[in-house]
Amino acid sequence: MEMSQRDSEDSESFFKYYSDDNSYFNKYKKLEKEDFEYFLSRRGLTQKITPTQQLSELAEKYDRKVNKNLSEGMNNELTFPFTDIEITKNNGTKIIIRGEELEHSQQYLSPKGLPRLHSELMNILEEVHRPPPLERDLLVTNGTHHGLQLCTDVLVDPGDPVVGTEYSYIGLHAILRQYEVEYLGIPEDKHGLIPEILVSVLNERLTKGLKMPKVMYLIPTVSNPTGYLMTEERKQKIYEIACKYNMMIVEDDVYMYLNYTDMTVPSFLSMDTAGRVLRVSSLSKVMMAGLRVGWVTGPTELITTMQLASYSQIVHPCSLAQTIVLHLVTDREYIKDQIVKNRDFYKKQLNAVHDALTTIEDLIEWEKPDGGYYIWVKIRGIEDVRNMVYQTSFIHGLMLEPGHGFSYDHDKPCPYIRLTFTKANLDTLEDDVKTIGDIIRHEIRLSEGKNLER
Repeated sequence: MEMSQRDSEDSESFFKYYSDDNSYFNKYKKLEKEDFEYFLSRRGLTQKITPTQQLSELAEKYDRKVNKNLSEGMNNELTFPFTDIEITKNNGTKIIIRGEELEHSQQYLSPKGLPRLHSELMNILEEVHRPPPLERDLLVTNGTHHGLQLCTDVLVDPGDPVVGTEYSYIGLHAILRQYEVEYLGIPEDKHGLIPEILVSVLNERLTKGLKMPKVMYLIPTVSNPTGYLMTEERKQKIYEIACKYNMMIVEDDVYMYLNYTDMTVPSFLSMDTAGRVLRVSSLSKVMMAGLRVGWVTGPTELITTMQLASYSQIVHPCSLAQTIVLHLVTDREYIKDQIVKNRDFYKKQLNAVHDALTTIEDLIEWEKPDGGYYIWVKIRGIEDVRNMVYQTSFIHGLMLEPGHGFSYDHDKPCPYIRLTFTKANLDTLEDDVKTIGDIIRHEIRLSEGKNLER
């Protein structure tokens, strides 16, 4: 296994995504409790704690010394089906869940999450990001997508302007369309969202008296789908813009550990002296997606509102899944080994697909991504890949991802496709890339008006 200098560091150094100097942000006013009301949507402002939640919080406050419970609608533990769960990890060690821990894993939980997991994730937050001192909290979610949904629920009203990158995560757009937002898609360069263009757009809106955005969604580490890695300098500029124009940053950083360069970039959260960052995280991309456990970190005022919204949607994420994640994250050496192993595997996949694409470079344009899962490919000579993806490629027995799905405006012509290299079959890769070339040539001939049978 190839290991970078960072991979060979001890766990404490390995899990370091903060700068030792954030003094340059102290010029920005820290948001106070009353300031957060400006950011809340109408739905966010109406969130209220239920009487049952009030009772549960009181019970937690008294450390559950109230041992005669005729209130909560919980199962009797004697009726639970499981008495012992054993899971073997890929290094041969086992996760064993039994006794009181297994009872909690089959029972209702606080909407905030399994208490021990919540505590452990808060510890990891401090270890990894060292955020500037503010009143922050964390909410366990049903995966990262649920975290993005909660951020939108409590911050965005129908028709609001929202800042994001020109091409972004399909799931985010699916959420935002529910609110019919005015999506301000800002172009990227190889370092991420271009701040000068963002400032120009914001100033134009101010001049015209248009409603200003309160929220900016970003995937700073190897953005999906473009694969760009936002630099620390770029993050500093964007954070300053958020402070100047009074916006919250939603930092979706699920690819943080899938950075294949030697450059480690501090997170937005690690820079957040003002309380303007909601960070969405999970183990989905770096380890496994099926457990559906994520978490959102941010100012306590906003996390409390999101907790109420989460309760109204799902009550809480799966108790058993949270227990499994707890066992994983408490073993830092195992997590580090898995990250290194998986990153090495995916980097090998990327290199193979990247090299194979050079055989059709006369037909396509692309830049090797800095990490993640995807290669963002522009097709030469085709203005819109829609027909190529939905018809021509299927005729050739290959499924491709059209780029227009990553644009908020699905109807806009798009010459890009997104190739996922994580599950590429290296044994058939040469033939698969040749097929892509055949598909492109076929489509170019069609676009030139030749009468070929599709």
